[in-house]
Amino acid sequence: MKKRLFLLATIVSLLFTFSSVSIAKEKTPKDILKSKYPNEVVTLLKTDDINFDKKKESFLLTETGNFYLINSKGSIVLIDTGLNSDYFDELQLKIFAVTKNEKHIAVIGTYLPSNTQAFVYRLKNGTLTKVLDVMGDVDVQIDAKGRIHQLWKNFKPGGGWDLARGTFSWSVKSNKYIGTGHYVLK
Repeated sequence: MKKRLFLLATIVSLLFTFSSVSIAKEKTPKDILKSKYPNEVVTLLKTDDINFDKKKESFLLTETGNFYLINSKGSIVLIDTGLNSDYFDELQLKIFAVTKNEKHIAVIGTYLPSNTQAFVYRLKNGTLTKVLDVMGDVDVQIDAKGRIHQLWKNFKPGGGWDLARGTFSWSVKSNKYIGTGHYVLK
């Protein structure tokens, strides 16, 4: 009888343990940031595995203009500051593949009516490193192949302008973006 009661008590105990584990809520990237920086308000958030280690990283932009990385272990790294509506009219985060084994993330800010600036970062040694800062007075676009297109006005001597395009492609060999076409680096 004692063995049956012990077995029953063990089973009930295990059921409560497993049910409480499944009920426990996993912390979101916003919760993790809020626990360390309670005054930060997240305006943009993207989560993806950009280094193909099968663990997701999160990227957060806040109202104060701070850009954070939260790695797969929950560590918070401040990457950049000043990326807010005091400076830009519109902001977006874009994650894109530059090779089959690497993705980059861009913070793209627009100054209305037309200027666009892109800050492109690469995950390296547990942090994001800025690998490109480019502005287009018409636009900055990222295509499906991970190339960054800088569109700007090439003014004519007699008036008016033509659309000029610079294209930046990631070079695995040199670990930097290589520009071609008509481009102007900031």
